[in-house]
Amino acid sequence: MKRVDKIYEIVDFVTHYPECTASRAILRRFYLNNYTYESSQELGIILHKKLNKEKRDEIEFCFYLVK
Repeated sequence: MKRVDKIYEIVDFVTHYPECTASRAILRRFYLNNYTYESSQELGIILHKKLNKEKRDEIEFCFYLVK
């Protein structure tokens, strides 16, 4: 699976299920708090920007958590 597809899957999962354990772990890993954003769309945009800057290992780990 391509990097961009994995990032999309991670962001999609976190924005749809922000209260689950996997989403919380991902948000904490990048020092994000879903309560500071007005919408899940805003959270998704910020998370997507963060993930685009991360190395492959971080993306793989986050993808593992959501799958």
